[in-house]
Amino acid sequence: MAEKNKTTTIWDYLQWRGDLQLTQDSFNEVDNLLLCIISYIDFRRIEQLHSFDPATAMRIGEVTPLLTEADEQLGLSPEDYIPVMRAMAASPRFRDVKMFAFEHLSDEERVMQFAAVSFLMPDGSVFVAYRGTDSSLIGWQEDFNMSYLSPVPAQVRATEYALEVAKKTGRMPIRLGGHSKGGNLAAWAAIHLPEKLQHKRLLAAYNNDGPGFSKAVLESEAFRRVEEKIHTYIPESSIVGMLLEHAEDYTIIDSTNRSLMQHEPLSWNVLGKQFIYLGQRTEAALLSDSVVREWLESMTIDERREFIDAIWSILSMGGKVKTLDDLRSGGLSGGVALLKEYVGADEKKKKVISEITKRLAADVKEELRKAAGEKLKTAEESVQKALRELKK
Repeated sequence: MAEKNKTTTIWDYLQWRGDLQLTQDSFNEVDNLLLCIISYIDFRRIEQLHSFDPATAMRIGEVTPLLTEADEQLGLSPEDYIPVMRAMAASPRFRDVKMFAFEHLSDEERVMQFAAVSFLMPDGSVFVAYRGTDSSLIGWQEDFNMSYLSPVPAQVRATEYALEVAKKTGRMPIRLGGHSKGGNLAAWAAIHLPEKLQHKRLLAAYNNDGPGFSKAVLESEAFRRVEEKIHTYIPESSIVGMLLEHAEDYTIIDSTNRSLMQHEPLSWNVLGKQFIYLGQRTEAALLSDSVVREWLESMTIDERREFIDAIWSILSMGGKVKTLDDLRSGGLSGGVALLKEYVGADEKKKKVISEITKRLAADVKEELRKAAGEKLKTAEESVQKALRELKK
């Protein structure tokens, strides 16, 4: 395990290794994270990037001068990501990287939020970066739908997108990556590529603190074919990355942030050309894993669907609210409106929400009791050990 250093992030990486071209020092996991961070930026105004033709790809340094504050990242982080892209464009390592095939889809009817962009790398490979969840309620609803629906529309499109990019780039080796939900999409696409493409061209798929999959996916032959090519990185206090199951080996990494804020990729600690690895996740994180999993396992597939539909019907206030910003901007009046929406909901919806949240409360209570019991047991063992030492 690497020694912790609380000040080494991707900014330091760009200073330390930004002068080493990819032909001098091969692609690594930190490079993957940087490209995935870029995928959150809103490139919709730049028409040339929408083309899937690699011949029209633009260098990162050609794209950055076209970006304004209005194009800032569409994820859930309060951080700005355009400065990261500018720093990459100024470095010998990334200045010759080219971008193309930007796609941004949002479909309320299908409950789909999807975005991706691809990069032609100086080492002759292509990197497909899938964006994580944005601030739209549709994006969040689709994430929750993963607990009962497989595949969700974004997963289907992720595979189609990778195939389109693969077709346009000849025989170039391919890497896939994403952060948060984007990490899940990268792994899903890798699992569902044609077998020949998996063996001949797929180099790796990076799931950066994204959810896992159902047991059915993890027990499939398709998953086994690419299992060793899927690299999963999860901060020690992660909640997002531990949703559903991870059959593949995953690496616990260090962050400058605490608790939920460790999901922010700019906080991940780096040493040399890798993240700083930790032995295990925090006690609180392990506790939350257990609670969430027990809660999900207590529900049938139909109950999960009904619960999520009921929750999102109320949160969206019958379709009037579209984004998390809309919810936040409502303040106290927004809270009152949500309460009214709940009170006005039909009895079936209220019963489903009440029943499922009771199960969650019961699981939390049981896990806290177990945790307290373990601590008492440990304390008692320590006392007994001390007494034995005194008798010697």
